[in-house]
Amino acid sequence: MTTREMLYAVLVALGIILPMYYNIQYMGAGGNLLLDFFTVPLQSAVTASLLFDLLIAFAAFNVLLFSEGRSLGSRNFIVCAVVSWLVAFAAGLPLFLFFRERQKRLG
Repeated sequence: MTTREMLYAVLVALGIILPMYYNIQYMGAGGNLLLDFFTVPLQSAVTASLLFDLLIAFAAFNVLLFSEGRSLGSRNFIVCAVVSWLVAFAAGLPLFLFFRERQKRLG
């Protein structure tokens, strides 16, 4: 495993652990994560900016994922898509980069 692959692997782990930690805290306090994800950030210009920044980056990532997904193989592509949509974009993007880096190294 290369240094870059290790870095991506660490980012995948952090991209799962950190968002899930705060999501669980939020839901434990009675928050509705699915509904509040879009409504709460719109109450402030700063958080609305972050929301739209993430949504646009996530949309661009999905275009990249679908266009380059074939080169990774269908199994890895599906895993990246599922992780991105169901766990966190912060985990799906580095996972995609990890698979892409590994594919380049292995040929």
